[in-house]
Amino acid sequence: MRGLLYLCCWLVISGEIYAQVPESRIINGTLASVADTKHMVSIRLKKNDRNFGSGHICGGSLIGPNKVLTAAHCLFNSSKKRYRKASEFVVVMGTLNRFERNNGTIVSEVSSIAYMNTFTTESMRDDVGVMFLRTGLPINSSHPTVAPIQLATEPTPSGVTCQVSGWGRTSQSSLSNVLLTANVTTIRHKTCSTIYLGSLLPGMLCAGQLKGGTDSCQGDSGGPLVYDGRVIGVVSWGYGCAEAGLPGVYADVHYYHQWIEERNGNSALTAPSLTHLLSLWFGCAFWLWLRRK
Repeated sequence: MRGLLYLCCWLVISGEIYAQVPESRIINGTLASVADTKHMVSIRLKKNDRNFGSGHICGGSLIGPNKVLTAAHCLFNSSKKRYRKASEFVVVMGTLNRFERNNGTIVSEVSSIAYMNTFTTESMRDDVGVMFLRTGLPINSSHPTVAPIQLATEPTPSGVTCQVSGWGRTSQSSLSNVLLTANVTTIRHKTCSTIYLGSLLPGMLCAGQLKGGTDSCQGDSGGPLVYDGRVIGVVSWGYGCAEAGLPGVYADVHYYHQWIEERNGNSALTAPSLTHLLSLWFGCAFWLWLRRK
């Protein structure tokens, strides 16, 4: 945390720190193709999406017929310091234009969510979450514009070109109506850890361009980083957007692979906290003590 504090002070002085607010932009991106982004979903707040497309807050990846991978901070209401209810969300799939709803578009409410209680907005540790949809893809059937993507099962090497996607801004212009993609390069963990002065925790990976110019940004949160046809990262955090020497930080899907796979619509909404486990332990111990009296 001390390293993170030093970094924040330096960035404030240099005028390059950006607040983590819900605004989207892919810097120096190009128009996405349907073939490459069938897994991409738009996560929206239902109350803000009465004008279809206006409620978009985050991206996500369809990883099963009714299962979406995103970032934990997309599920968290920072102003109220609590996780949102599943009923507050709506997920949209199958359209490149976030304002267009056509025959291939799937709009689904969310039945439940899963996240880790170890996630914090201070450290961004364990910034991974899962959403379960009420209206997903029919099992064993194809769809022209929607398809799940596989998860990374092996560590991703550094120096490879990946694709990041999002509905977003370019520089300071208004939100893009259409889905944009950009190519970024994975960066060695040691190099990125040095850049961020020890704030790069286990489960995080970096991608971008060290010279700057191409990057994801805050509102692209939860969206996929894709390599070799698999999602390897989830857009998590960073300082600035496409700034030289400050690559984007992603949740490492390989690191969280088992946790993601184990989540299902019938599982508990959250991983149990240490406090909760201790409470259960002491409760059981007290009950056993009473039985022995």
